[in-house]
Amino acid sequence: MASVTQDPLVGQTVDGRYQVTERVASGGMATVYRARDTRLNRELALKVMHPHLAEGDQAADFVARFRREARAGAGVSHPGVVAMYDQGHDGDLSYLTMEYVPGTNLRQLLREGALTVRRTFALLDQVLSALSAAHDHGVVHRDIKPENVLLNTNGRKAKVADFGLARAVTEMTQTSTGTVFGTVAYMAPEVISTGKCDVRADVYAVGIMAFEMLTGKQPFSGDTPIQVAYAHVNRDIPTPSTVVEGLGDAVEHLVRTLAARDPADRPADGRAALQLLRAVWKALPAEVLDATPQDLGTPETPPPAPTSPVGHAGTPGPRTDISPSLLPPLGPRTANGPQHAAAVPITRPRRRGRIGALITIAILLALLLIGLAWADGDGRFDWVRPGPGTSPAAGAAPAAVEEPLPEPPSAVRS
Repeated sequence: MASVTQDPLVGQTVDGRYQVTERVASGGMATVYRARDTRLNRELALKVMHPHLAEGDQAADFVARFRREARAGAGVSHPGVVAMYDQGHDGDLSYLTMEYVPGTNLRQLLREGALTVRRTFALLDQVLSALSAAHDHGVVHRDIKPENVLLNTNGRKAKVADFGLARAVTEMTQTSTGTVFGTVAYMAPEVISTGKCDVRADVYAVGIMAFEMLTGKQPFSGDTPIQVAYAHVNRDIPTPSTVVEGLGDAVEHLVRTLAARDPADRPADGRAALQLLRAVWKALPAEVLDATPQDLGTPETPPPAPTSPVGHAGTPGPRTDISPSLLPPLGPRTANGPQHAAAVPITRPRRRGRIGALITIAILLALLLIGLAWADGDGRFDWVRPGPGTSPAAGAAPAAVEEPLPEPPSAVRS
Protein backbone atom coordinates (compact mmCIF):
# COMPACT_ATOMS: atom_id res chain seq x y z
CA MET A 1 0.00 0.00 0.00
CA ALA A 2 1.16 3.50 -0.75
CA SER A 3 2.08 5.60 2.23
CA VAL A 4 0.29 8.77 3.15
CA THR A 5 1.43 11.70 1.00
CA GLN A 6 4.55 13.14 2.57
CA ASP A 7 5.27 16.82 2.93
CA PRO A 8 7.62 17.70 0.05
CA LEU A 9 9.88 19.68 2.37
CA VAL A 10 10.66 16.65 4.57
CA GLY A 11 14.10 15.33 3.63
CA GLN A 12 15.12 18.61 2.00
CA THR A 13 17.74 21.05 3.21
CA VAL A 14 16.58 24.65 3.61
CA ASP A 15 19.02 27.47 2.89
CA GLY A 16 21.85 24.94 2.52
CA ARG A 17 21.90 24.42 6.28
CA TYR A 18 18.70 23.13 7.90
CA GLN A 19 17.92 19.50 7.13
CA VAL A 20 14.19 18.87 7.57
CA THR A 21 13.48 15.54 9.28
CA GLU A 22 9.81 15.70 10.26
CA ARG A 23 6.69 17.82 9.93
CA VAL A 24 5.48 18.68 13.42
CA ALA A 25 2.42 20.93 13.02
CA SER A 26 0.70 23.41 10.75
CA GLY A 27 -1.23 26.52 11.71
CA GLY A 28 -2.73 29.65 10.26
CA MET A 29 0.57 31.37 9.61
CA ALA A 30 3.19 28.67 9.22
CA THR A 31 4.19 25.02 9.17
CA VAL A 32 6.61 23.81 11.82
CA TYR A 33 9.24 21.17 11.09
CA ARG A 34 11.78 19.34 13.15
CA ALA A 35 15.17 19.94 11.61
CA ARG A 36 18.88 19.66 12.21
CA ASP A 37 21.31 22.52 11.92
CA THR A 38 24.10 20.88 9.92
CA ARG A 39 26.59 23.61 10.84
CA LEU A 40 26.15 23.53 14.60
CA ASN A 41 24.92 19.92 14.75
CA ARG A 42 21.91 20.67 16.90
CA GLU A 43 18.24 19.90 16.68
CA LEU A 44 15.83 22.81 16.28
CA ALA A 45 12.39 23.81 15.09
CA LEU A 46 12.07 25.31 11.63
CA LYS A 47 8.99 27.46 11.09
CA VAL A 48 8.22 28.14 7.44
CA MET A 49 5.69 30.90 6.80
CA HIS A 50 2.85 30.17 4.41
CA PRO A 51 3.81 31.66 1.01
CA HIS A 52 0.48 33.46 0.47
CA LEU A 53 1.27 35.80 3.38
CA ALA A 54 4.08 37.34 1.36
CA GLU A 55 2.53 37.50 -2.07
CA GLY A 56 1.73 40.45 -4.31
CA ASP A 57 2.44 44.10 -3.70
CA GLN A 58 2.66 43.59 0.06
CA ALA A 59 5.48 41.02 -0.09
CA ALA A 60 8.36 43.39 0.67
CA ASP A 61 6.42 45.09 3.45
CA PHE A 62 5.54 41.77 5.03
CA VAL A 63 9.11 40.47 4.94
CA ALA A 64 10.32 43.70 6.58
CA ARG A 65 7.70 43.43 9.36
CA PHE A 66 8.40 39.74 9.76
CA ARG A 67 12.10 40.34 10.29
CA ARG A 68 11.49 43.27 12.64
CA GLU A 69 9.12 41.31 14.82
CA ALA A 70 11.43 38.30 14.78
CA ARG A 71 14.15 40.52 16.21
CA ALA A 72 11.75 41.81 18.85
CA GLY A 73 10.83 38.26 19.85
CA ALA A 74 14.48 37.30 19.99
CA GLY A 75 15.01 40.09 22.51
CA VAL A 76 12.81 38.33 25.07
CA SER A 77 15.06 36.09 27.13
CA HIS A 78 13.23 33.98 29.66
CA PRO A 79 13.14 30.25 30.56
CA GLY A 80 9.45 30.23 29.72
CA VAL A 81 9.91 31.68 26.22
CA VAL A 82 10.90 29.52 23.26
CA ALA A 83 14.31 30.85 22.21
CA MET A 84 14.62 32.23 18.71
CA TYR A 85 17.85 31.45 16.84
CA ASP A 86 17.75 32.80 13.32
CA GLN A 87 15.57 34.04 10.48
CA GLY A 88 16.04 34.10 6.74
CA HIS A 89 14.64 33.10 3.36
CA ASP A 90 15.35 30.50 0.74
CA GLY A 91 13.77 31.37 -2.57
CA ASP A 92 10.06 31.87 -1.84
CA LEU A 93 10.36 30.46 1.67
CA SER A 94 10.60 32.78 4.66
CA TYR A 95 11.59 30.91 7.78
CA LEU A 96 12.56 31.10 11.42
CA THR A 97 14.65 28.71 13.45
CA MET A 98 14.01 28.35 17.15
CA GLU A 99 14.41 26.11 20.14
CA TYR A 100 12.88 22.68 19.68
CA VAL A 101 10.73 21.64 22.64
CA PRO A 102 10.16 17.86 22.66
CA GLY A 103 6.80 16.98 24.09
CA THR A 104 3.34 18.31 23.40
CA ASN A 105 1.30 21.47 23.83
CA LEU A 106 -1.47 22.63 26.13
CA ARG A 107 -4.16 21.89 23.54
CA GLN A 108 -3.21 18.24 23.43
CA LEU A 109 -3.04 18.12 27.22
CA LEU A 110 -6.59 19.48 27.45
CA ARG A 111 -7.78 16.85 24.97
CA GLU A 112 -6.24 14.06 27.04
CA GLY A 113 -8.20 14.84 30.19
CA ALA A 114 -9.03 17.18 33.00
CA LEU A 115 -6.38 19.13 34.87
CA THR A 116 -6.36 19.65 38.59
CA VAL A 117 -6.75 23.22 39.78
CA ARG A 118 -3.20 23.07 41.14
CA ARG A 119 -1.74 22.05 37.79
CA THR A 120 -3.81 24.69 36.02
CA PHE A 121 -2.43 27.40 38.30
CA ALA A 122 1.12 26.07 37.91
CA LEU A 123 0.95 26.21 34.10
CA LEU A 124 -0.75 29.62 34.08
CA ASP A 125 1.97 30.88 36.43
CA GLN A 126 4.61 29.90 33.90
CA VAL A 127 2.71 31.46 31.00
CA LEU A 128 2.23 34.74 32.88
CA SER A 129 5.88 34.73 33.95
CA ALA A 130 6.88 34.54 30.29
CA LEU A 131 4.42 37.28 29.37
CA SER A 132 5.78 39.44 32.18
CA ALA A 133 9.23 39.31 30.61
CA ALA A 134 7.82 40.13 27.18
CA HIS A 135 5.63 42.96 28.41
CA ASP A 136 8.59 44.46 30.26
CA HIS A 137 10.21 44.80 26.83
CA GLY A 138 7.05 46.19 25.22
CA VAL A 139 6.44 43.00 23.23
CA VAL A 140 2.81 41.94 22.79
CA HIS A 141 2.24 38.33 21.77
CA ARG A 142 -1.29 38.82 20.32
CA ASP A 143 -1.93 35.10 19.77
CA ILE A 144 -1.87 33.43 23.18
CA LYS A 145 -3.70 30.10 22.90
CA PRO A 146 -3.15 26.50 24.05
CA GLU A 147 -1.40 25.63 20.77
CA ASN A 148 1.29 28.21 21.52
CA VAL A 149 1.97 26.90 25.02
CA LEU A 150 4.51 24.12 24.49
CA LEU A 151 5.07 21.51 27.19
CA ASN A 152 8.06 19.29 27.84
CA THR A 153 7.82 15.51 27.79
CA ASN A 154 6.33 15.20 31.28
CA GLY A 155 3.95 18.12 30.70
CA ARG A 156 5.13 20.06 33.75
CA LYS A 157 7.20 22.81 32.16
CA ALA A 158 5.59 25.32 29.81
CA LYS A 159 7.19 27.54 27.19
CA VAL A 160 5.38 30.19 25.16
CA ALA A 161 6.11 30.17 21.43
CA ASP A 162 5.71 32.67 18.58
CA PHE A 163 6.51 35.91 20.38
CA GLY A 164 6.39 38.82 17.98
CA LEU A 165 5.18 36.82 14.99
CA ALA A 166 1.46 37.36 15.43
CA ARG A 167 1.83 41.12 15.25
CA ALA A 168 3.59 41.03 11.90
CA VAL A 169 0.96 38.74 10.39
CA THR A 170 -1.94 40.66 11.93
CA GLU A 171 -0.74 43.99 10.56
CA MET A 172 -0.08 42.45 7.17
CA THR A 173 -3.48 40.79 6.78
CA GLN A 174 -5.32 43.85 8.06
CA THR A 175 -3.57 46.04 5.51
CA SER A 176 -4.16 43.71 2.58
CA THR A 177 -7.57 42.21 3.34
CA GLY A 178 -9.19 44.43 5.97
CA THR A 179 -9.70 41.44 8.23
CA VAL A 180 -8.22 40.50 11.59
CA PHE A 181 -5.95 37.49 11.70
CA GLY A 182 -5.79 35.36 14.81
CA THR A 183 -7.49 32.71 16.87
CA VAL A 184 -10.84 34.31 17.61
CA ALA A 185 -11.65 32.05 20.58
CA TYR A 186 -8.95 33.81 22.62
CA MET A 187 -8.98 37.21 20.97
CA ALA A 188 -9.65 40.29 23.08
CA PRO A 189 -12.73 42.35 22.18
CA GLU A 190 -10.70 45.43 21.30
CA VAL A 191 -8.61 43.46 18.79
CA ILE A 192 -11.78 42.22 17.09
CA SER A 193 -13.48 45.61 17.01
CA THR A 194 -10.51 47.89 16.25
CA GLY A 195 -7.56 45.69 15.32
CA LYS A 196 -5.48 47.52 17.91
CA CYS A 197 -4.35 46.30 21.31
CA ASP A 198 -1.71 46.45 23.99
CA VAL A 199 -0.35 43.98 26.55
CA ARG A 200 -3.80 43.65 28.14
CA ALA A 201 -4.94 41.68 25.10
CA ASP A 202 -2.53 38.93 26.16
CA VAL A 203 -3.98 39.08 29.68
CA TYR A 204 -7.47 38.57 28.23
CA ALA A 205 -6.32 35.50 26.29
CA VAL A 206 -4.85 34.02 29.46
CA GLY A 207 -8.20 34.58 31.19
CA ILE A 208 -9.98 32.65 28.42
CA MET A 209 -7.42 29.85 28.71
CA ALA A 210 -7.92 29.81 32.48
CA PHE A 211 -11.67 29.39 32.01
CA GLU A 212 -11.10 26.50 29.63
CA MET A 213 -8.52 24.78 31.83
CA LEU A 214 -10.70 25.04 34.94
CA THR A 215 -13.97 23.98 33.34
CA GLY A 216 -13.03 21.95 30.28
CA LYS A 217 -15.00 24.30 28.04
CA GLN A 218 -14.47 27.58 26.26
CA PRO A 219 -16.70 30.42 27.48
CA PHE A 220 -18.19 31.02 24.02
CA SER A 221 -18.88 28.69 21.12
CA GLY A 222 -20.62 29.05 17.80
CA ASP A 223 -21.10 27.55 14.36
CA THR A 224 -18.88 30.20 12.78
CA PRO A 225 -15.95 32.34 13.95
CA ILE A 226 -18.05 35.49 13.53
CA GLN A 227 -20.53 34.21 16.13
CA VAL A 228 -17.73 33.67 18.63
CA ALA A 229 -16.24 37.07 17.81
CA TYR A 230 -19.65 38.72 18.34
CA ALA A 231 -19.89 37.11 21.77
CA HIS A 232 -16.45 38.31 22.86
CA VAL A 233 -17.29 41.89 21.85
CA ASN A 234 -20.82 42.06 23.24
CA ARG A 235 -20.96 39.74 26.24
CA ASP A 236 -19.08 39.21 29.48
CA ILE A 237 -17.78 35.69 29.85
CA PRO A 238 -19.96 33.51 32.09
CA THR A 239 -18.78 32.70 35.58
CA PRO A 240 -16.93 29.36 35.81
CA SER A 241 -19.55 28.30 38.38
CA THR A 242 -22.08 27.97 35.54
CA VAL A 243 -20.01 24.99 34.38
CA VAL A 244 -18.17 23.73 37.50
CA GLU A 245 -19.14 24.29 41.10
CA GLY A 246 -16.91 24.58 44.14
CA LEU A 247 -14.10 26.70 42.68
CA GLY A 248 -14.91 29.55 45.03
CA ASP A 249 -15.34 33.30 44.73
CA ALA A 250 -11.60 33.99 44.52
CA VAL A 251 -11.20 31.86 41.39
CA GLU A 252 -14.33 33.38 39.88
CA HIS A 253 -12.91 36.86 40.50
CA LEU A 254 -9.55 35.90 39.00
CA VAL A 255 -10.96 34.51 35.76
CA ARG A 256 -13.47 37.29 35.18
CA THR A 257 -10.88 39.98 35.97
CA LEU A 258 -8.32 38.56 33.56
CA ALA A 259 -10.99 38.25 30.84
CA ALA A 260 -12.85 41.49 31.52
CA ARG A 261 -14.33 42.96 28.32
CA ASP A 262 -13.05 46.46 29.12
CA PRO A 263 -9.22 46.52 29.04
CA ALA A 264 -9.28 49.06 31.90
CA ASP A 265 -10.82 46.40 34.16
CA ARG A 266 -8.00 43.91 33.57
CA PRO A 267 -4.58 43.80 35.25
CA ALA A 268 -2.28 46.32 33.61
CA ASP A 269 0.12 43.71 32.21
CA GLY A 270 1.39 40.17 32.62
CA ARG A 271 3.23 40.98 35.83
CA ALA A 272 0.13 42.41 37.52
CA ALA A 273 -1.86 39.41 36.33
CA LEU A 274 0.80 37.09 37.74
CA GLN A 275 0.57 38.77 41.16
CA LEU A 276 -3.19 38.32 41.18
CA LEU A 277 -2.89 34.67 40.15
CA ARG A 278 -0.40 33.91 42.92
CA ALA A 279 -2.49 35.68 45.55
CA VAL A 280 -5.52 33.56 44.65
CA TRP A 281 -3.43 30.39 44.39
CA LYS A 282 -2.06 30.94 47.90
CA ALA A 283 -5.54 31.39 49.33
CA LEU A 284 -7.06 28.19 47.88
CA PRO A 285 -7.53 25.17 50.17
CA ALA A 286 -5.91 21.85 49.28
CA GLU A 287 -9.25 20.16 48.57
CA VAL A 288 -9.89 22.64 45.76
CA LEU A 289 -6.33 22.65 44.41
CA ASP A 290 -6.21 18.87 44.12
CA ALA A 291 -9.62 18.59 42.44
CA THR A 292 -10.46 18.33 38.75
CA PRO A 293 -13.65 19.69 37.17
CA GLN A 294 -15.10 16.18 37.37
CA ASP A 295 -14.29 16.00 41.08
CA LEU A 296 -15.96 19.33 41.77
CA GLY A 297 -19.03 18.42 39.72
CA THR A 298 -21.45 20.44 37.68
CA PRO A 299 -23.77 22.96 39.30
CA GLU A 300 -27.26 21.86 40.26
CA THR A 301 -28.73 24.60 38.11
CA PRO A 302 -28.26 24.72 34.35
CA PRO A 303 -26.32 27.68 32.93
CA PRO A 304 -28.54 30.52 31.73
CA ALA A 305 -29.49 30.47 28.07
CA PRO A 306 -27.66 32.98 25.86
CA THR A 307 -29.50 36.24 25.35
CA SER A 308 -28.05 36.83 21.90
CA PRO A 309 -28.10 34.56 18.85
CA VAL A 310 -24.50 33.57 19.53
CA GLY A 311 -23.48 29.98 20.06
CA HIS A 312 -25.53 26.87 20.65
CA ALA A 313 -28.50 26.47 22.93
CA GLY A 314 -26.28 24.93 25.59
CA THR A 315 -23.72 27.71 25.57
CA PRO A 316 -23.39 29.42 28.97
CA GLY A 317 -24.93 32.85 28.81
CA PRO A 318 -23.80 36.14 30.27
CA ARG A 319 -23.76 36.83 33.96
CA THR A 320 -27.11 38.00 35.31
CA ASP A 321 -28.16 39.76 38.47
CA ILE A 322 -29.72 36.52 39.74
CA SER A 323 -27.28 34.29 41.57
CA PRO A 324 -27.28 30.72 40.25
CA SER A 325 -27.84 29.57 43.84
CA LEU A 326 -31.28 31.21 43.75
CA LEU A 327 -32.47 29.20 40.78
CA PRO A 328 -34.52 25.99 41.23
CA PRO A 329 -32.44 22.86 41.88
CA LEU A 330 -32.37 20.06 39.37
CA GLY A 331 -34.60 17.09 39.85
CA PRO A 332 -33.57 13.47 39.25
CA ARG A 333 -32.26 12.50 35.86
CA THR A 334 -34.93 10.81 33.82
CA ALA A 335 -34.50 7.76 31.63
CA ASN A 336 -35.54 9.71 28.53
CA GLY A 337 -33.43 12.81 28.82
CA PRO A 338 -31.41 15.25 30.89
CA GLN A 339 -32.19 16.61 34.28
CA HIS A 340 -35.06 19.07 34.62
CA ALA A 341 -35.76 21.78 37.14
CA ALA A 342 -37.44 20.60 40.30
CA ALA A 343 -41.22 20.93 40.22
CA VAL A 344 -41.39 23.99 42.42
CA PRO A 345 -44.38 25.47 40.52
CA ILE A 346 -46.25 22.22 41.13
CA THR A 347 -45.40 21.90 44.80
CA ARG A 348 -46.45 25.40 45.77
CA PRO A 349 -49.96 25.32 44.27
CA ARG A 350 -50.59 22.02 46.07
CA ARG A 351 -49.63 23.57 49.38
CA ARG A 352 -51.84 26.56 48.68
CA GLY A 353 -54.68 24.16 47.89
CA ARG A 354 -54.34 22.44 51.27
CA ILE A 355 -54.20 25.76 53.10
CA GLY A 356 -57.21 27.00 51.16
CA ALA A 357 -59.17 23.90 52.17
CA LEU A 358 -58.26 24.41 55.83
CA ILE A 359 -59.33 28.06 55.66
CA THR A 360 -62.65 27.06 54.10
CA ILE A 361 -63.28 24.52 56.88
CA ALA A 362 -62.34 27.11 59.53
CA ILE A 363 -64.75 29.63 58.04
CA LEU A 364 -67.56 27.05 57.93
CA LEU A 365 -66.94 26.10 61.58
CA ALA A 366 -66.93 29.76 62.56
CA LEU A 367 -70.23 30.32 60.79
CA LEU A 368 -71.67 27.24 62.47
CA LEU A 369 -70.60 28.49 65.92
CA ILE A 370 -71.97 31.94 65.16
CA GLY A 371 -75.27 30.40 64.14
CA LEU A 372 -75.41 28.32 67.31
CA ALA A 373 -74.56 31.29 69.51
CA TRP A 374 -77.19 33.41 67.82
CA ALA A 375 -79.81 30.72 68.20
CA ASP A 376 -78.91 29.96 71.80
CA GLY A 377 -79.31 33.51 73.16
CA ASP A 378 -81.10 36.73 72.46
CA GLY A 379 -79.08 37.71 69.50
CA ARG A 380 -75.91 38.58 71.44
CA PHE A 381 -72.63 36.88 70.57
CA ASP A 382 -72.30 35.54 74.11
CA TRP A 383 -70.09 32.59 73.10
CA VAL A 384 -67.14 34.99 73.61
CA ARG A 385 -66.16 35.26 77.27
CA PRO A 386 -63.97 38.37 77.82
CA GLY A 387 -61.38 38.10 80.56
CA PRO A 388 -61.07 40.52 83.49
CA GLY A 389 -60.24 44.04 82.28
CA THR A 390 -60.42 42.99 78.67
CA SER A 391 -62.83 44.41 76.20
CA PRO A 392 -64.82 42.00 74.09
CA ALA A 393 -63.00 43.19 70.99
CA ALA A 394 -59.60 42.49 72.48
CA GLY A 395 -60.63 39.10 73.78
CA ALA A 396 -62.23 37.96 70.58
CA ALA A 397 -60.79 34.98 68.86
CA PRO A 398 -58.34 36.05 66.11
CA ALA A 399 -59.45 35.72 62.56
CA ALA A 400 -58.03 32.87 60.55
CA VAL A 401 -54.74 33.93 58.85
CA GLU A 402 -53.18 32.16 55.85
CA GLU A 403 -50.00 30.36 56.87
CA PRO A 404 -47.03 32.02 55.15
CA LEU A 405 -45.53 29.87 52.40
CA PRO A 406 -42.00 28.61 53.02
CA GLU A 407 -39.23 30.05 50.90
CA PRO A 408 -38.54 28.04 47.74
CA PRO A 409 -35.76 25.52 48.34
CA SER A 410 -33.56 27.27 45.80
CA ALA A 411 -33.68 30.50 47.80
CA VAL A 412 -32.54 29.04 51.12
CA ARG A 413 -29.80 26.72 49.98
CA SER A 414 -26.32 27.56 51.08
